[in-house]
Amino acid sequence: MTIQLVVFDLDGTLTTHNSSWWRLHEHFNTHEEGGKYYDQYFAGTIDYQEWADLDAGLWKGQPLSEVLKIAEETEIMPGSVETIQELKKNGISVAVLSGGIDILAERIVERIGIDYLMVNKIHHENGIITGKVDVNVGWGGKAEEIKQVCKDFNVDLSETAFVGDGKNDIAVFPVVALSIAFNPEADEVAEAASIVVRKKDLREVLPSILKYQ
Repeated sequence: MTIQLVVFDLDGTLTTHNSSWWRLHEHFNTHEEGGKYYDQYFAGTIDYQEWADLDAGLWKGQPLSEVLKIAEETEIMPGSVETIQELKKNGISVAVLSGGIDILAERIVERIGIDYLMVNKIHHENGIITGKVDVNVGWGGKAEEIKQVCKDFNVDLSETAFVGDGKNDIAVFPVVALSIAFNPEADEVAEAASIVVRKKDLREVLPSILKYQ
């Protein structure tokens, strides 16, 4: 097995924050309503697109500048920049596949040094959030979406590693050659992965990846 591409989750993996959606709820004081929609989705009463639409609708009319401020304040996981540099130095491509929000994610991956990002898109016009959202990465849907990532890099799934921490990453673990649970949020995440890393430094994933060079 040779690893040619490493795909990372964003929230909780490349950053120290667990959810970009929830960070916006906290910032705009919409967490109470957001919590209700969360419960409705996991109760099966609404689908993911409806959930995303309801969430984004809570932020309609808010200034884009506030979201960009959150992006700049986001804490990067220790070792993230060095890890990406080392992978690239070894000829390995890197990408991010996240169920987060593009306005935050684009600034974060730029800071880390990653060029490829597949993420959900929150619309804005003239510096104001419109409340519209394009769902590109559904909850638990990464097993399908990573196929497009691999296609874009012309790399097979058998040459791909995925690094993530959440329950929504579990589905992708069986379809890639190497799955790494990085500080997994639950036992079921750890049990589903090939490798488990429990240290708040992303460089700890490098030995497991580079040995397949």
